[in-house]
Amino acid sequence: MIKRDNTLRGLSFFVQDYNVLIEKINEAIDKKKSCFIATPTTEIIGVSFKDNDYLNILAKADILLPDSVTLVQIGILLGKKIIHRLTGVDIVFKLGKSENRRYKVFFIGAKEEVLHKAVKISAELLPAFEIVGSHNGYFFKTEEDKVIEDINNSGAEVLLVGLGFPKQEHFIFDNLDKLTVPVKITVGGSFDVISGTLKRAPDWMQNLGLEWLYRLIQEPSRWHRMILIPWYLLQLFFYEITH
Repeated sequence: MIKRDNTLRGLSFFVQDYNVLIEKINEAIDKKKSCFIATPTTEIIGVSFKDNDYLNILAKADILLPDSVTLVQIGILLGKKIIHRLTGVDIVFKLGKSENRRYKVFFIGAKEEVLHKAVKISAELLPAFEIVGSHNGYFFKTEEDKVIEDINNSGAEVLLVGLGFPKQEHFIFDNLDKLTVPVKITVGGSFDVISGTLKRAPDWMQNLGLEWLYRLIQEPSRWHRMILIPWYLLQLFFYEITH
């Protein structure tokens, strides 16, 4: 029997709105409490079917945001409480445009030139952010301790990790005991959007659930990943009706 709750793949998703999410982020900062926020897409959930370690990492996140239209659609189809999409890039912009608070933020991810542009543009685009440090997404495992040291020494309150999956989730999870920054959020390709390297789909396409198509037009090389989405959805559907 299908559970009419906020779970998919045995993972509990955050189903409240952005205002409540921001309150939780602010609370974590004020109390200096660790808060790991992950942003699974359908593709990420699909990969978890063949990677139990990755599934366990997602399960350890404090907050999971349903960052995929198709995840929400299957949630609605199954009568789940997951009825709204909540994305990593949207929470970045909502925090960055806050009129009530400023945030000390560290960016990690993307190519150096993209990251540099994102940091520069953020001064105007995301005025609530004080960018206290940044590091591109290209570093070896042996360099990780130095990267973490830079993050901790920056005094950041929010760490935005745009390393792509599964690297970004592994980076946060593997270093939870080392990172002193309270809030850690996986943000995928958000730095590409902030920098203008990639454009977000217009609102009408987002509302119709076609943001994936707009992204595919800009990055045709993603086609081989996109064709797996129906299979991932089928796997998820059968998992839900058999567990």
